[in-house]
Amino acid sequence: MKKLLTFLLAFSFTSFAEASSIDGIYLKKLIGRWLESNGQKSNVEILDDIKYADCDENDIFIKDISGLFRLLKVSCLGPNKWTFITRNKQDNKLSKIKKRNNINVLALKDGKKSGTIINENDIIVIKKKVRNVNDLVVEKKDIIGKRLKKSISSNRPIYHSNLEKDWLIQKNASVIIENSVGGITIKDQGLALENADYMDIVKVMNIKSGKIIIGFAKNKKKVVLKTKQF
Repeated sequence: MKKLLTFLLAFSFTSFAEASSIDGIYLKKLIGRWLESNGQKSNVEILDDIKYADCDENDIFIKDISGLFRLLKVSCLGPNKWTFITRNKQDNKLSKIKKRNNINVLALKDGKKSGTIINENDIIVIKKKVRNVNDLVVEKKDIIGKRLKKSISSNRPIYHSNLEKDWLIQKNASVIIENSVGGITIKDQGLALENADYMDIVKVMNIKSGKIIIGFAKNKKKVVLKTKQF
């Protein structure tokens, strides 16, 4: 009888744990949908049998922390909070050029100062020996319209780290704070207190009340207090 009771308790605990958790298969599907919505292919490294505490899909938020969709931060913002970072393997164009000595790289025709916005006419392609290809910019579209973080002389390879990040919401920008409760949407004028990318957690100040609020960056002009990411 004692052995039977022990077995039943163990079985019940296992069933409860399985019912109140999510596995790697579910997370890979969720991340895959998010990557697809951002125009990216999914090749995420997550073990199928890994378990995380149950989390409502609306409370799961994914963020690209590499700028190239190679490293993703996945967080549960619900009651059972958890966070992990996973790698999304990509067919990297740079893997081929590592074997070459002289390669075609993007560079500036003339030297530019920090803060300069790059135009298409500023960019040239040169053949150069490059030791470090990590973070190297390989597409013109990734440079055009970007602002230089620091001064760059002519004929030097351009790296992503040379460019200022384009934030979805800039610090001190005017935004609309949107809160949906029970089918009713309430909107207020706000001021962004920090930079934020899409669905980043961001602090904003309600202009009317002066209250500091935590929300999520939805677009350039909107911060929502609760939203669905998928």
